[in-house]
Amino acid sequence: MAATHRVSAVIFDLDGTLLDTERATRDVLKEFLGTYGKVPDAAKEEKRLGQMHRESTTGIIADYGLPITVEEYSEAIYPLYIKRWQRARPLPGVNRLLKHLHKNGVPLALASNSIRRNIDHKILKLGELKDCFSVVLGGDQVPHGKPCPDIFLEAAKRLGVNPSSCLVIEDSLVGVQAAKASGAKVVAVPSLQSQRHCYSIADLILYSLLDFHPELWGLPPFEDRNSFSINHQLHFC
Repeated sequence: MAATHRVSAVIFDLDGTLLDTERATRDVLKEFLGTYGKVPDAAKEEKRLGQMHRESTTGIIADYGLPITVEEYSEAIYPLYIKRWQRARPLPGVNRLLKHLHKNGVPLALASNSIRRNIDHKILKLGELKDCFSVVLGGDQVPHGKPCPDIFLEAAKRLGVNPSSCLVIEDSLVGVQAAKASGAKVVAVPSLQSQRHCYSIADLILYSLLDFHPELWGLPPFEDRNSFSINHQLHFC
């Protein structure tokens, strides 16, 4: 399979891209809102996918009329997250892809809108694979979070490559927007498949990382060359 674009580094999002933490987020919110006699609104929560911690928290407090501050919310809900994150697992295709890229010397970065403290807890669920990343960045380590490009620009800088030489793999629309704004190429693996039509700005849309073909991006092909079904829509520029 011939390369359509060539990249020299790969930047991954975390929640919903590498780990199935989105489910934990929903469960924690349901549990927390229940203490106030509230129930999550699916439409309201969908719009929060990929948001910065403070932005998301401020929206939750306003949308559900909670009588607490952002700081009080964060302090109360953090222990619930720690408990739920213990159940998080790598999503399909993640282990194989990270091992392959790292083995072949491809520079890797992790760039998430989550605050760095939370990232450090979550990536423990990746086991030894967490060491594949030479750069790890949280949303609280840059001036502006996604959909602004800051975090991807900083990740590329720390990797020592031009943003245009990077491939970003994301599950959220704000993440895809941020990556495109940085000048990187983008593969989208939407957490909400019902919203695939919203991801048309991505260079490629996949159903799963099991469908990722490194050689499309000038990266070394998988050695076992398994023929996964290519369930994606191409949006190459």
